[in-house]
Amino acid sequence: MRTIDHPAGIWRLSLEQIEATVADHLGRGRVSGNRAGPCFSRQISMYLAKYVRGWSTIRIARFYNGRHHTTVLYAIGKIERLRRTDESVDALIESLTAALNPGMEGRFSPCF
Repeated sequence: MRTIDHPAGIWRLSLEQIEATVADHLGRGRVSGNRAGPCFSRQISMYLAKYVRGWSTIRIARFYNGRHHTTVLYAIGKIERLRRTDESVDALIESLTAALNPGMEGRFSPCF
């Protein structure tokens, strides 16, 4: 698993931009319910919001229909585990990060 290494405050992305980019690849995640497709899309968006932009878990949770911040923590943990065990999820995160900001491609650094 890798994480972004960038100076804080330089790369400004809104939660809406992150959600829209992920939705283009995986479908909308900002919907009610817990169906598998939207849930995975939402979890990916939450992960990117935290580790690409640095949004707080509380702010991310509010954006996603008033969910609890522990839901965001769960989503982040799940995506971290998937990145370690599933190369396709790791490649997806890399691809989405590049789509969000092409200048950041390849700028991940090992986290574990």
